[in-house]
Amino acid sequence: MSSPGIPSQAVESGDPTILELHPQDDRASLRYRLDQVSDRRIVLLLPWDADFLSRELDFDLLRRDARRRGLEVAIVSPDPERRQLARGCGFAAFATLEDARATERWNGHKSKELVPPPQYWWEQEVDLERRRTQRVQSTWLSWVKQGFRFAAFFLVVVVLAGSAYAIVPWAEVTLVPSGRTISVTVPVSVDPEIESVQQFGAEVGGTVPSRRVGLEVEGSAEVETTGSANVTAGRATGEVLFTSLLSQDYVVPAGTVVRTSSTSYPIRFRTTADVVVPADGQATAPIEALDARTGNVGALQINRVEGMVASAVRVINPEPTTGAEPKEVPVVTQADYDRVRERLTQELLNEAHYELHRLLEENEFLPRQSLRVESVPKKAYTHFIGEEAETVGLNMRLLVSGQAVDTGNVQSVAYQALRRRLPSGYRLIDADFEIGTVTEEDDGPGWFTVSVAGSGYAAAEVNVDAAVEAIRGKAIPDARAELLDHFPLAEPPEFTLWPEWPDALSWLERVPLLVVRIDVTVAPKASFTSSGP
Repeated sequence: MSSPGIPSQAVESGDPTILELHPQDDRASLRYRLDQVSDRRIVLLLPWDADFLSRELDFDLLRRDARRRGLEVAIVSPDPERRQLARGCGFAAFATLEDARATERWNGHKSKELVPPPQYWWEQEVDLERRRTQRVQSTWLSWVKQGFRFAAFFLVVVVLAGSAYAIVPWAEVTLVPSGRTISVTVPVSVDPEIESVQQFGAEVGGTVPSRRVGLEVEGSAEVETTGSANVTAGRATGEVLFTSLLSQDYVVPAGTVVRTSSTSYPIRFRTTADVVVPADGQATAPIEALDARTGNVGALQINRVEGMVASAVRVINPEPTTGAEPKEVPVVTQADYDRVRERLTQELLNEAHYELHRLLEENEFLPRQSLRVESVPKKAYTHFIGEEAETVGLNMRLLVSGQAVDTGNVQSVAYQALRRRLPSGYRLIDADFEIGTVTEEDDGPGWFTVSVAGSGYAAAEVNVDAAVEAIRGKAIPDARAELLDHFPLAEPPEFTLWPEWPDALSWLERVPLLVVRIDVTVAPKASFTSSGP
């Protein structure tokens, strides 16, 4: 073993210097030993138990020290991990010294020979003619270099200016395409049995589904009667003659009922005072009709006595009764029933139509003509048919149902009809729809049909890419004329440029060359605000 600081093994000229590290060596001692070596190529022998050069940081520090001293270092170690660390830090690493000696190139190249330092000026011979020639050549080359530099600078300025002129400008072009208004009226049939919209044609329309809603409503109505009948006004009065059937006096009390002999419609009277009929004799008594509507009867028509009195006396009216005058009075007829029922039904349907709107969703409508009376749970009249009355009333409860229709579905049918009427090369911009009433002649496939009127504004389609390609790089007047001649526009296009050039440089106002620096906005003019789908 050699002492620290002195190379452990002398080698012949051209061979690397070999330094063997000891376990107690550290970076300071290694740096000291490296300073003592005059050769540029060094081989470090690392023992297994060396503490230094066992980490990546140690090899990084060694690489810096070797680079600072201009040394080419190779690592020889039996430890494969140390060799791997050394190679990772840029060192050539070998397992044995023989391998290191046998390798002519470390890190892929031969060791460079030292270049001797240049001589000082006082050690060189002075050649004035050569210096003069070199000075002239140097001056000429300097002018040539300056010319090339100026030309390069001018070229760079031109390129930058041209690039800026092509890249920096920006333009916005607003195009207003030509347009026209179209309108259509289509029938839309409503069928609650389908689940989706069915489109037919521009004139036929389509069929849309609906949703059933219902509720109960109740109310009353009254109408004047229109029937009439002849009835007797006032009570008929007169006298009857009682004949005794007994051999003793008999008192006929007031209120005794006597009547005519008719079995189908007898006319009844009652006595208004007590009368004593003597035995085997006769007596008269005043009478009046029980029913105010009872008319007068002729003589000898009253011949029956009701009750127990009939076994004691017989009766007859010697003279006709008087006091009952005929007159015409209003009575209830079937027509009155029908009229009050129809009026109340319409009133209840109107009420149901109003109340059913509370059951609709936001985008639904309920045609009045779709209402149906499902059942009549209650119906009560105030008078019977034929009864005398100036008015007749009805209290009724109805179960009413209706069909809720989605407005969007109906408008979609009209929207498609509008689209089918679009001219070629146009697109629909705005649309407005008006839903009418249920048609009187319903020939549609559904339960009922509504008429929908639609009107829309169609704008001509403008090819934005073609417009940009047609105007890029052109002066503004030429670009405007190009767009008006070859594109369907309703008015001249508007140009907004940046930067804005002063009047003196107005000739620079051109559409940018780069497509990405041109923004084209197509702004159709709509005659109304769309409320369609």
